[in-house]
Amino acid sequence: MPGLQHRAAHFMLKKLGFFNRSYREIAYGRAFEIPIVNGRKTYISEPWLADLLRVLFQLKEGAFIDVGVNLGQTMLKVAAIDSTREYLGFEPNPACADYAASLAAANSLAYTVIPAGIGTATEILMLQMYRSEDTDPSASLVPSFRGEPLSRKPVIVLSLADVPADLLPAKVSVIKIDVEGGELPVLEALTVMIRDQRPFVVVEILPAYSRQNQDRISRQVQIENLLRSERYTILRVRYGPNEELVAVDQIDEIGIQDDLAMSDYLLCPEEDTARLLWAIEKAKMHEGWLVPQVAS
Repeated sequence: MPGLQHRAAHFMLKKLGFFNRSYREIAYGRAFEIPIVNGRKTYISEPWLADLLRVLFQLKEGAFIDVGVNLGQTMLKVAAIDSTREYLGFEPNPACADYAASLAAANSLAYTVIPAGIGTATEILMLQMYRSEDTDPSASLVPSFRGEPLSRKPVIVLSLADVPADLLPAKVSVIKIDVEGGELPVLEALTVMIRDQRPFVVVEILPAYSRQNQDRISRQVQIENLLRSERYTILRVRYGPNEELVAVDQIDEIGIQDDLAMSDYLLCPEEDTARLLWAIEKAKMHEGWLVPQVAS
């Protein structure tokens, strides 16, 4: 009987909205329904990325692929800028993938979130958790990426060949990668798509900090070599104190630096670089939110 009473009480509390509720919030010029699910909620962040996506979407048609969805922060940007654009997300953390799917449903977005990561092989890996929250945005599939983790959880990683063909977009315009140190295997896994589709790639590559961090430096060099072989230009994104977009700087190498605010990059097909920089310059002239720079 106590068990039945507990279930009845749980049912009533749930019906009254004590566990799950939502609120309205304006983000990037559009109103969104933000669900709170088991205490989890997304947040508005990185306005510079919304500004950048506005330019990229004008330059290329095709789907947006979000590798490292977390709680759907980038999903909101895509929906605000072009809600008709196809969206496919990959998120290995089940807690985050479940919330992101709820966020899409709450806003009637026909988006697909696959509860798995992307890698060079289909396998189960251990997600290193560095915070007590189950949606830890600093979690990494790279062992000891931030030292000893607080906990680990097994998650699924898929090779592109094992993603159902009917879920893969026919045409891809932009890929966003935010995977806390796992950029190299993701780029390697997507190389065929990058070679055939020539999308823009927005990626966070966290700093190496010093020459002693040889693991990070080695991954950076391998990423640079992959991009050269695929004829991609590296542009570093710079933003201001309010995370407003300030500049994009063309660089030859990622290098060794220690500024987290200099960890975001735009990878651009060589054949589109001049067109991209002109589009950014034009956006600055019309909207006044950007000052592009190209390194000499």
